[in-house]
This record gives sequence, structure tokens and C-alpha cells, in this order.
Amino acid sequence: MDTANLASTRQTDPSGVPGWDETVADRTFYGCTAWLRFVDSDAKGRPGYLRHNDTVLVTHWNHDEAHPDYRTQDTIGTEPRLLLGGRRGYLSGVLGDVADLPALIDAALGATPDAGGHWWWPYLPSDEVVRLVDAGLVEPRHLHLLGGDCTVDLVGDDVDDHIAALPARQRRTNARRERRRFAESGLRLRRTRLSEVWEAAAPLLGQVQGKYGNDVDADYLAYLSAFLRRQADHLDDQAVVFAAYDGEDMVAFSVGYRWGSELAIRIVGMDYHRLRDANEYAQVMIHAPLDYCYTEGLRRLHLGMESYDAKCRRGARVRALWAAVPGVEQDSAVLTKRLGDLMDTLPDSEREMLAAEIDSVRNR
Repeated sequence: MDTANLASTRQTDPSGVPGWDETVADRTFYGCTAWLRFVDSDAKGRPGYLRHNDTVLVTHWNHDEAHPDYRTQDTIGTEPRLLLGGRRGYLSGVLGDVADLPALIDAALGATPDAGGHWWWPYLPSDEVVRLVDAGLVEPRHLHLLGGDCTVDLVGDDVDDHIAALPARQRRTNARRERRRFAESGLRLRRTRLSEVWEAAAPLLGQVQGKYGNDVDADYLAYLSAFLRRQADHLDDQAVVFAAYDGEDMVAFSVGYRWGSELAIRIVGMDYHRLRDANEYAQVMIHAPLDYCYTEGLRRLHLGMESYDAKCRRGARVRALWAAVPGVEQDSAVLTKRLGDLMDTLPDSEREMLAAEIDSVRNR
């Protein structure tokens, strides 16, 4: 394979690669052109997009990456490396045939001499990272556990089927109670476009950020507002906002992005001072998106990282997320801490299933 010739076809915009969205149509939303162009709109890092046969590859070089979760120095403890799979989203995957990846990776490294021949690929679910192992691109001992994310695979034809499939009677009872409590609260649920609500949504997103330790001053609120507007500018056609209203005032919202047969929930905001103890978080994060998925014929709801217990008790399953880092083993103390932190947040049954999944990958 002439990787030099392949590298010459490298684009800085995924729209410049013929058939990109068709290639990733059945893959994650975080591989589509609209999301990738939004990420690159911050003008940080050097993006590269390559195609070989029916496989595409996302690359970024940014030795000054600001986000610690995408900095190899912080996440892995190594020098900066060429990033594969995308620099935001906390989810990645092989976009096509894994057999095409060696040529694509070689071409990407050849086009990025600053990387010194080194790459890493973070936020891969277990089934995807196993594909890299089986293809000989990385050894199991060079896989780094980063955390986990949550998904709901829809069953049956409607929400009643989803509730009936919950594994414990208490979970089924709680789901019905939450839905009833919201219906009786006087709040109303609206589906809308991000372009219509981004300005009102920013302070609610700020309250959530403040709850989790961020210093939310006027400058930070301005940043959040600009961030939401930029998403609306680039992603409005894919976005679905689930918003709870008290009269004319929005008191809770989530933003989901539709792609293929999946809805990916990306952002949640709350006005904690106006909530009515009506399970507003559960409504905008899970119940309303589930209703939408069933109505629209979607088959998976992606809920992202964190809040594992709350998501699992409402029907999500948690899966491990890994980074493939050729030549670098994960520090045992880091692995122990990340594994412990993750397991401590899960109900017992989910903890057992995830432990079995992680052991299967590590013992590949």
C-alpha cells in the first residue's frame, strides 16, 4: 500500500471526503460530519480525515490540547500522540473495516511527523477495542480503562414494553411513579429545536456545571451561551431538545442528537430553584427521550458517561470505555482506582456484568 499517496488525499474537513456520512450511517453520531465540523469549529488542533476503501478515519494533532480528558499527558501519562477517533464526545469506534486501518494509520502518521510515529485511540467500547486487538493493532496489555458509558437498547414496541423488561419489580414501580408524578406536577414537556432555546438554556446548563464544581461567573455563562449557539449553528438539524416548562419558563432540558437508529443525549440543564420534585431530571434525560425513540422507530438511546446508578436503575446498561495506546501499559494503581470508582457507582447486578466484560477484554 502506497501510504504516501493515501496521505495526500487527507482532508481537513470530513465533508471533503466523498461518501463520509454514508460510510458512518450505522455508526455513532460522534462520527458524522456535522458533529466533527462542530468540534473543529473551535479552531484548535489540526484535524485530518482519510478514507481507504469503505473505511474512514478521524485524526487530530494538538500537543496543547486544553481538555484534560483528551490529553495523553493527563489521561495516560505519556508524551502527546496523534489522536484517532475524534477529540470530543467520549465515544469512538472503527468506522468501517478494521483491515483497512493499518494503511490509514500509517498514512495519518506520515502526514503528522510531529507525532513521532505514536498514536492513541480513546473512548472505545469493549466490542470496538477488541476489533483492534484481533487485528493486531494493539496488545491487550496496552489497553487503558478510562471509565464507562450507558446505553438503553429499546425492546418491544412502546414504553410499556421497556418498563416491563426492567429486571426488578422496584425499578418497574419507580418508572411508573416517576412518569405519573411528572404528569401530575403541572409542568409541561415540549420538544423543540436547539436554535429556539439555546439562549434560555445557557443559565440552566450553568447551574448544573456549578453543582459539579465549576466556577460559574459571568464570563463562564457567556462561554456556555456561545457554546450552545455554536452547537445550534452546526447541529440544529440533528438536535432534539426535551424541555420541561413551568408556565413560560424552562426549568429543565436535555439535548439529544439523532443519527441513524440512535439518539445520543449530550447536554442536561436544570433550574434547581424552580423544580417541583417531579423527577424532572429523569423526565428530560430518559423518559421523554425514550418516548421519542419509540415514536420515531429508533432502537438505541445513548446516555453517555457519569450518573451510572441513576441511568442503570431506569433501564440502561453500562459498558466499559478504553483507550488503545500501543507500547504503553496502564499503571496498576491508576487501573485499580478507575475500576474502583466505576464499580462503586453501580447497582450490584450491573457491577457483576461489567466486571465480567472488563475481564474478558483484559484476558483477550
